Amino acid sequence: MISFINNVVGGFELDVFLVILFCSLTLASLGVFLVLKKSSMVVDAISHSVLLGIVVAFLVVKNLNSPLLIMGAALLGVLTTYMVELLGKHSKVTKDASIGIVFTFFFSVAIILISLYTRHEHLDTDAVFLGNIELTHIKQLKKIIPLLCLNLLFVLFFYKELKIYIFDPTLAVILGFSTTLINYLLMFLVSMTAVISFDVVGSIMVISCMIGPAATSLLVTKNLYNSFLLSLWFAFVNSSLGYYLAIGLNLPVSGLIAFMNLVNFLLFFFLAPKTGIVAKMIKNNLQKKEFMIISLLIHLKNHQDQLQKNHFQEIYKDLKWSLSRYNKCLNNALKKGYIQIKQNQVILNDSGNYILEEKIALWI
Repeated sequence: MISFINNVVGGFELDVFLVILFCSLTLASLGVFLVLKKSSMVVDAISHSVLLGIVVAFLVVKNLNSPLLIMGAALLGVLTTYMVELLGKHSKVTKDASIGIVFTFFFSVAIILISLYTRHEHLDTDAVFLGNIELTHIKQLKKIIPLLCLNLLFVLFFYKELKIYIFDPTLAVILGFSTTLINYLLMFLVSMTAVISFDVVGSIMVISCMIGPAATSLLVTKNLYNSFLLSLWFAFVNSSLGYYLAIGLNLPVSGLIAFMNLVNFLLFFFLAPKTGIVAKMIKNNLQKKEFMIISLLIHLKNHQDQLQKNHFQEIYKDLKWSLSRYNKCLNNALKKGYIQIKQNQVILNDSGNYILEEKIALWI
């Protein structure tokens, strides 16, 4: 524990932390719309396709340090989103199939070009794919902060249009919104955000931070505005915790941040108050118990004049329940005060009769 604290204190670098933080917020700012649009894997497609942009730009400028390599990657990212949307419009091509077709094509062309023309060059694509967060510089914020502001302004000014377009594209067309324009503006910003972030933090963190916080926020709330804010908050928390854990444990920063995104998602996936797996299991169990009690009450109501049918030892046979299941249901009904047992006869009382009528009226 002491060594962990010493590593955190000694290894903390404010400029690296700020770059990671702003980069995470920039990526998360558009993630909710991608997840709701069911286009999450477009980010993965861009991560494969941008290699072609780097290769083509390098063949033109012959300089590995040229900013044109990033510009080429950005243009290929935009082209990738356009091709995915174009193929996805075909009735016989699904969205995931179009993503697979496009990124494998661009990636394979890039590999061929590398084999043919850059075999003797050290074409370092780590700046785009892996990044080097630990050695990043505060000057990277000059690229990240304007992009974050641009994304936030886009969401602010086009919030209504984005909301209608994502949830009801037909209504957007009827109201006169250009769904094509909105879609390509969104995908252009996604592409630019992904490519520029690749240069700073690498592909692992890009995909994780763009999708993870958004997916987690949608587990917590179904309100678009709240989920947007929550995704930014989750991005802030996960990137901060991931960075501190990484320097404390001397592990890769991008890997730890991606891991924290996964942990956070799984926590809410299982433990969310309303939509979590545990909450649903508890709810289903309670509903099952309630249904069994109602079934018992219906049986008692239908056979209230037949003493033999309401005998303590006969009811579970008519309902075809196991004895243990029957005893649990009987005890629950007794605790709730719906029934009483007199001389081995199970009798439906007033409160049980009231609950039964209320449930039947609700079902009908």
